[in-house]
Amino acid sequence: MQLAQLFPSLKQHSTYPTTHNSATTIFYDSPNACWYEIAKSEITERDALLLKHFYHECSEQTDPWLLLLTQGVVPKPATYSSIRILQYYINNDAAQLKYAIELFFMNDAHLLEAAPHTFWIILFKDYTREELEGFMAILENDFYLHGQLFIGQLLPVSEMLHYSFLTEQKIFQSIFERQHQTIYTFSECFLTILPLHLNLPLQQYLQHTLFNNLNDEMITTITTLFSHNGNMSSAAKELHIHRNTLLYRTQRYFEETSLDLKRSDDLLIAYLAAQLNKLTKYP
Repeated sequence: MQLAQLFPSLKQHSTYPTTHNSATTIFYDSPNACWYEIAKSEITERDALLLKHFYHECSEQTDPWLLLLTQGVVPKPATYSSIRILQYYINNDAAQLKYAIELFFMNDAHLLEAAPHTFWIILFKDYTREELEGFMAILENDFYLHGQLFIGQLLPVSEMLHYSFLTEQKIFQSIFERQHQTIYTFSECFLTILPLHLNLPLQQYLQHTLFNNLNDEMITTITTLFSHNGNMSSAAKELHIHRNTLLYRTQRYFEETSLDLKRSDDLLIAYLAAQLNKLTKYP
């Protein structure tokens, strides 16, 4: 490890080192979910700036919500039975982010800086997607903050929460590397990458039976139809085509594959095949 060469005193911990003394500084490595403990005497001003650029420096009194999200230590007293975690990634200066969150969510949110340009927003009250889209619009239009927001599931507050949150982080990171948009939800990301986690025989079955009938136009058609729960009229409107054109495409697809896209189970199979095609074509 290069850090160990720079800082001989370095100790790596899988959980937050609650017994560390005042002579050491703790840094949290979010991507690797671990803590680095380094003697303060080895850290120059330049080193400190570099370390803070890549890692989150933990204060003497570590935020209890950070301990919950990273190692399942439930805050006492446990005031909330469930929370939702938003992951916010931003490239520009986020100095006004805390103020924007307080303005929009009032006392219903708690902000954590997990790493440079990476923030976790804990929601104590449930908000709809439309409300969170409004929050993003405020960040962009009023505060000139442009980033990506990942909306997690509602998670029960327990010792197991950090495992669920780690899974959400991995899923969101996987989709973030493949497609770029402003707002992602857990359910959308889960369904998008699910085909990659099918066993090999199932992946090969989809490839051998359905890939020949998938071009870019049909992939977009299936994806849009799926996002509209099979509603032909609303899907045609988003695709900017006449409803009869969409009916013709689905009928032609049915003749080629025997999958009726008006049926939810057939539409799901076609959607998984379309996503697998995209994921394997553009890894």
